[in-house]
Amino acid sequence: MQPMTPPPEPTPASPAAGAWARFRQRHLFDYTPAALRLWLGIAVAGAAALAWALLQLAGSQAVAWPVLAGLIGVALAACFPVQIPRSTHTVLVADVFIYTMLAALGAPAAVLAAGLEGLIGALRSSKRLSTHVSAPAAAMAAMTVGATLYGALHAGLMHLGLAREVAGLAALCLTSPVPVALTTGSLMTMIVAKQGKRLSLADWFGASTWIAAMALGSAFVAGLVFLNAQRFGPAVFVIAAALVTAMVVLLRLTLQRLDRERQAQEARVSEARREAELSQQRFTAAFTHAAIGMAIVRPDGTMVQVNHALCALLGRRDGELLGQPFASLLHDGDAPLFQRRADGVLAQPEQAFSMELRCDAQDGSELWVVLHCSRYTDPGGAGDGLILQLHDITSRHIAESRLHHIAYHDGLTDLANRTCFHERLEGAVERTARDARERFAVLFLDLDRFKIVNDSLGHMAGNELLREVAQRLRACVRPGDLVARLGGDEFAILLDHLHDAEIGMRLARRVLGTLSQPVGLNGTEVVPAASIGITFSDLGYRTVDEVLRDADLAMYEAKATGRGRVALFDSSMHARVAEKLALEADLRRAIGEGQLTVQFQPMFQLEPYRLVGFEALARWMHPQRGPVSPAVFIALAEETGHIDKLTDWVVEHAASQLAEWQSLHPAAADLSMHVNISGRDMLRPDLAQMVQDVLQRHALTRGSLTLEITETTLMGRLELALQTMNRLQEAGVRFSIDDFGTGYSSLTYLGTLPIDSLKIDRSFVMGLHDKPQNVEIVRAVLNLAHSLNRKVIAEGVETAEQLATLRRLGVPFGQGYLLSRPLRAEQVLELLAVTVTA
Repeated sequence: MQPMTPPPEPTPASPAAGAWARFRQRHLFDYTPAALRLWLGIAVAGAAALAWALLQLAGSQAVAWPVLAGLIGVALAACFPVQIPRSTHTVLVADVFIYTMLAALGAPAAVLAAGLEGLIGALRSSKRLSTHVSAPAAAMAAMTVGATLYGALHAGLMHLGLAREVAGLAALCLTSPVPVALTTGSLMTMIVAKQGKRLSLADWFGASTWIAAMALGSAFVAGLVFLNAQRFGPAVFVIAAALVTAMVVLLRLTLQRLDRERQAQEARVSEARREAELSQQRFTAAFTHAAIGMAIVRPDGTMVQVNHALCALLGRRDGELLGQPFASLLHDGDAPLFQRRADGVLAQPEQAFSMELRCDAQDGSELWVVLHCSRYTDPGGAGDGLILQLHDITSRHIAESRLHHIAYHDGLTDLANRTCFHERLEGAVERTARDARERFAVLFLDLDRFKIVNDSLGHMAGNELLREVAQRLRACVRPGDLVARLGGDEFAILLDHLHDAEIGMRLARRVLGTLSQPVGLNGTEVVPAASIGITFSDLGYRTVDEVLRDADLAMYEAKATGRGRVALFDSSMHARVAEKLALEADLRRAIGEGQLTVQFQPMFQLEPYRLVGFEALARWMHPQRGPVSPAVFIALAEETGHIDKLTDWVVEHAASQLAEWQSLHPAAADLSMHVNISGRDMLRPDLAQMVQDVLQRHALTRGSLTLEITETTLMGRLELALQTMNRLQEAGVRFSIDDFGTGYSSLTYLGTLPIDSLKIDRSFVMGLHDKPQNVEIVRAVLNLAHSLNRKVIAEGVETAEQLATLRRLGVPFGQGYLLSRPLRAEQVLELLAVTVTA
């Protein structure tokens, strides 16, 4: 392995070579070799010219002060060139001083002046040292050549016979372009060489003509000044210098003012142009990138410009839209209306409009838009057109349609709702008022026993039944008729444009027949029967409420006459309703004014025969009507909501009387008091507290008060009823099922409820001898009661045969007219007295 040979030691450069390299690297780094050679040549030539001029002036002390004065003038003039407005050219006033010094002081002075002007110009226009050297060097070398040529030409012209002064002026003017040509030529050649190019004669000539012209004019002025100075003395130089200075100052001030005005005007024009461009750019950007669709339409209706949003909205490219009529994008039903309104905007510029219309999308779907149209003046002079803005409202329109459907249709059955039915019926009433031949009829339907379906099969089954009824009703009516669900299980049908009343009656009977077909719900077959009330427009209705009121009254008439029927409204129904309303008002007053009384029907143990208690029976003696049946006013109280007050009053009165009898007669200590309560009472949250307060107030013993409830009441809301019964049982209250056997009791619930006794309905007691099956029913009730440890009470015992049969069957308790009619309170006292004596 050969040993490595160390690299040769670098030869140290001379100090001069190092200084030149540093100078070149710092100031001539961008010069090509050719440009560098030219720069060196110019610098050397300029240095030689400077040396020559200084040597020539050094031997002549007489011109030192004039040369210095001239150089000062040149420096001042070079520092303040006059810029020609709207041009890159300047007026070089310093040339006047230079050529004056050439004519008056000779070539050396002119060379120094040219170098000084070149240096000041270089300092003013560039910061590079290379330029600070080359510019004055080129000027001095060129002036040396020009001055030499001036001297030779001056002598030649004089030799040709021209006068000295004329020859001097001519020579000065003829040789003045020479320094310009040499200076610009050398410097431009060097600059072009830096770029690796060559200077063309055309480029050089174009760059030098203005400077040559200025040099020619300066030489002419300088020659004239010199000639006048020769004739009138040196003072001419001072005057000329002052005049030139004043001219330069005034000219600079004037040109500066004009330049400022020009710049201000150009700034305003530029700002206006810039603002116009910005406005155009803003409009273009806003138009192109707007979130809503936009189009510019010519007066003939064709689209000249569209934006991206419109293309996206319609699902088309701009090439498919430009040049096409805008009306071709619209729905056939909306295009004529748009065209009429657009023509109005073109006719009256101040008008604009907005409208909702339909467009045809590319995929064929219907597109709803809000269109705003206004007039547009084309800046290109094409005339007035329209600018259209389109905003997609399809989603909103669909939502509004859905909201409208929701607002006017029932959510469960999708039938029209009460609001929709009212509006349609109102229109029918108005048409009939204008033309009596425009007849209509209204059917009001209420499902029979719908509550039983809800309570027994559940609300889901009830909803399914309502939907089934809705479908059947739709299938029954004519195409133009309106079926509506008014709420709950109430429906209405508007038969519009009805020319024959019999058509309405036939349709009502067809509805009943259709609804009579069974439907399966949760494995149970249910018949959705209904009661229908119908009224016709022949009665001269003026309001919707009147029509619905009468149809409703007819429906209740159908229910009252046996359900599952059609009832036609007549005026007598109003009388019955009015009587019912009056009776309701009288009942409200009767409860508060003491018109009601309580009678007490004794209850007896049949074997051995003895008094065991009473049943409190409310009675109403009306001041004008006389006695009102309990079946009437108790049902009215339940319907109108007065049953709560009536029950409270009967319980209070019965408990008070029992407490009084127990305090007066020892034999009454074991008697009980039975009070009937309704289904609404069992749903009252305050019933238990009210009864407890009454028991405490009158200090009744436990078991003294028995509340009688019906099987239907008990099964209606079993959960709530059971809670109330448990609370009352804890307070010592007993319960009895009234009219047992006529309802739909569940034996499972009967065994778990806190029931103390069962009251056999009077219908079974009255038929004991006529209907042998009644005997078996009573026997079955007795067996059921014995197995459940419940007492049995027979109601309606009115004959000795009935009593004998009940005793033979083993019924332990009974009540009825045979045993005792209902008694007033004072008659009870007499009964108790007889009982004590017995």
